[in-house]
Amino acid sequence: MLPTTRIALKQSTARQRINELRSIDEPTDEHRAEMVTLTTELQNLEIEYRAAVVADETVETREETGDAEEREYLELRGRTRVGNYVAAALEQRSLEGAELEFNQANGMKAAGAFPLELLALERRATTDTDSQVTQTRWLDRLFAETMAMRLGITFESVSPGVASYPITSAGASAAQRGRGEAAADAAWTVGVSELKPTRNAVRAKFSEEDAMRLPGLEEGLRRDLGAALTEGIDRVIFAGDAGANEDTADIAGLNTIAGLSEVTLTQANKVKGAETLAAFLGMVDGVHAAGLGDLNVVALIGAYRLWEGTVANANAENQTLAAFLRAAGLSWGTRGGIEDATSNGKFGAFVGRARGIAGAGVAAVWNSAMLIRDPYSDAAKGEVSLTLSYFWNFGLPRSASFARLKFVS
Repeated sequence: MLPTTRIALKQSTARQRINELRSIDEPTDEHRAEMVTLTTELQNLEIEYRAAVVADETVETREETGDAEEREYLELRGRTRVGNYVAAALEQRSLEGAELEFNQANGMKAAGAFPLELLALERRATTDTDSQVTQTRWLDRLFAETMAMRLGITFESVSPGVASYPITSAGASAAQRGRGEAAADAAWTVGVSELKPTRNAVRAKFSEEDAMRLPGLEEGLRRDLGAALTEGIDRVIFAGDAGANEDTADIAGLNTIAGLSEVTLTQANKVKGAETLAAFLGMVDGVHAAGLGDLNVVALIGAYRLWEGTVANANAENQTLAAFLRAAGLSWGTRGGIEDATSNGKFGAFVGRARGIAGAGVAAVWNSAMLIRDPYSDAAKGEVSLTLSYFWNFGLPRSASFARLKFVS
């Protein structure tokens, strides 16, 4: 079983139990405590899933069908090593052996092409019991929690070319008809969202002295580049990226993308339990969300601190806003590294409305990346650089499935 499949099963079990708890009319303190525990567990599982997400659905299908050609592909993938790609780049030579075969099997013909899928596999390998890859004393850098999947954003590994996502946006409505009365014709509206690859890059530089005195330095840096890639994609989904110059395609994040339902909360009401709850209830439309349990909420740090640190004035129990909202059936995750102020004109939360959420928001990652090891540019200073360039884009084929909460005057 693929790691993604195993993690998805755990996520499904946790979500099922959360839904059961939400359906309880009069939850006890034990129920609420279990809800908090399961919510935290689900957040951790989502992080694990993101580390494995680049092992895409194509690979999963190959494992499930298990014919001779697919087994051969999996065996070839198992023999392929990131280090051999780095060595080929260092020696300025073409790939050979398993790495050449693996690129050919994935349709990667460009010189220096690197399959992004392998980086995810190697990162998972650092946590297993294989003594050749386990880092026993190396502390990797911590990144902000990745939260786009909590909203319901679908991550897809795509092949070279433009990724297109068709959507039916309008169609017929049923209407009662009398005997012999013909049904009226209706116009169907079908649109296509197209995502074109945009380039992003992460880069690390280290000295030859550090490489000699720190075993595993380069492997640690490659893991760091992979983690930075994951965090960068997740951050841009929320905050957007205007690009480095006029020739770089902008990516609109959830904070600016058009078409999202935007619910506002005044500065006076943001510290009141009933008014804050009413703002979230305003996102329940009976179509994309049938109740509070259908709201997948990611709170910005400022809003999270406000809810946890403010006493709601909706009752006389000195209950915090957070406790008041949880008791009503709302739960959320938090994400650092994006705009988190709670002042006028700032966002408090982003929401994915869970009915029909699969595919409503898409982060497409092109699997063919470039991993470049450069010992030459700064050879006089004894420095080596590692650069990982990758291609991706983000879009909302159905923006009505998402909403945002904003604080206003």
